[in-house]
Amino acid sequence: MKKLLVIHPFLFSIFPILALFAHNIAIIPMEQIITPLVITTIFTLLLFLLLGFLLKDKQKAGLIVSLLFFLFFSYGHFYNLIKDLMLVIKGFFIGPHKILFLSFGLIFLLCIYFCIKTRRRLYNFTNILNVVAVSLVVISSINIGLYKLKTGSIWQNRESVANLEINIMDSKKAANFPNIYYIILDGYAREDILKELYHYDNTKFLNFLIKKGFYIANKSSSNYCQTSLSLASSLNMTYLDTLVKAIGVKNSDRKFVVDMIKKNNTFSFLKKYGYTIVAFSSGYYGTEIKNADIYISSGLGINLFQNELINITLFQVIFSKLVKKTAYGLQRKRILNTFDNLLNISKTKNPFLVFIHIICPHPPFVFGAHGEKITPSYRFKISDGSHLLHWISKDEYIEGYKNQLDFLNKKIIKTIDAIISRSPEPPMIILQADHGPGSMLDWGNAHNTNFNERLSILNAYYLPGDGNKELYPSITPVNTFRVIFNRYFGTNYNLLKDKSYFSTWSQPYKFIDVTYKNLD
Repeated sequence: MKKLLVIHPFLFSIFPILALFAHNIAIIPMEQIITPLVITTIFTLLLFLLLGFLLKDKQKAGLIVSLLFFLFFSYGHFYNLIKDLMLVIKGFFIGPHKILFLSFGLIFLLCIYFCIKTRRRLYNFTNILNVVAVSLVVISSINIGLYKLKTGSIWQNRESVANLEINIMDSKKAANFPNIYYIILDGYAREDILKELYHYDNTKFLNFLIKKGFYIANKSSSNYCQTSLSLASSLNMTYLDTLVKAIGVKNSDRKFVVDMIKKNNTFSFLKKYGYTIVAFSSGYYGTEIKNADIYISSGLGINLFQNELINITLFQVIFSKLVKKTAYGLQRKRILNTFDNLLNISKTKNPFLVFIHIICPHPPFVFGAHGEKITPSYRFKISDGSHLLHWISKDEYIEGYKNQLDFLNKKIIKTIDAIISRSPEPPMIILQADHGPGSMLDWGNAHNTNFNERLSILNAYYLPGDGNKELYPSITPVNTFRVIFNRYFGTNYNLLKDKSYFSTWSQPYKFIDVTYKNLD
């Protein structure tokens, strides 16, 4: 009995991380949990050794550490249960945070007092905690393992799924290939949608593009309503029907489309012609193409999983203002750094393709109309539609979107001027949204969603020579590189029918064809 291992503090410290990952496994890559696991384990070890030294009793030290982690990681869950609770005692208002602070503080102090005063050996209690902790970790691990085995078996034929119907074709090599800038402006709406739903006149910006020689596809729509789906389609020049047949319509794992983005046909095609692929960090794991020839990271921000983890802990209250200010500040810096570093790409060996995904004007709304710093009142989120409208009103969404769009337009104008002026040969520039905004988007119910808003997009092309002649008003992203490769590389890809699909967040591959829902 004296040799009973005290393992429950270490297991209780990693269980919340594993449980949160298991709950979000369809949208979070496994590598994002490594850092939290390492940090938590090291902290647990140090705290356990310190308390063990002070109390001269490992069982008591383990009990205190386990309780500390339980209170720390459960705070967000308890807050969500009583967030609307308000107590009034003799004229004093006590909100949910104060209630939890007082309750958790009292429980923790009583535990410390008990550990100091009791002369009992806590062998039985330690044994029970060990069993409970092992059970919780094993259950989460099994759930993760089964999910990975299931999706792994589905994805054994990923090469054929990724390539779909597209085969890289040999063609006559031109003497000079244009540099290509493929710039994704997340959530940028089409002109008519901005005017009708947002009462925003985008004429000045579009006229600038037209004067520069851009072709504006003024009836363009995205093929899919979610970023990962949309870019998997456009970068592979195909619809996702073959993928869905392989993985099943009920699957919810974004791993498959993320893999298609990172190993896409467009990059493979261009690399055969000597192109250098340059990719920028976006802050969204689905478009972090770290396997590019040149990957430019801002080195800023926390990842999706770390953000969700913070939101369930006591940190969200103790350091709420600091965490929120820091997270939104890093989001601003990432966007600004992307524009600044973009201008240095011209020094890269030609020819090159630059892939940039800018989460703007998409929420979070961190810029005012003149570029001033904005820190939203809600906790850091990159979410959109009903996921965000739980925290802000539709009017606040529209106002924040329009202000951020004003800022973005100014940055794009300066960037386009600089790219064109610094290019020795005319470049190819594609300004394209992955989908539209989401002030009328219900992620759980298609019937409550405005398809026109979500799927109508900015789609503008600056193509050297007479490349604009191959374009047409309703072209969608799936045909973008089919047109470009046919015109500049001598391929003969057939253009696909321009279609648009909606799907809910929980069932991303259950597509609803909304092509004829007044999108044009």
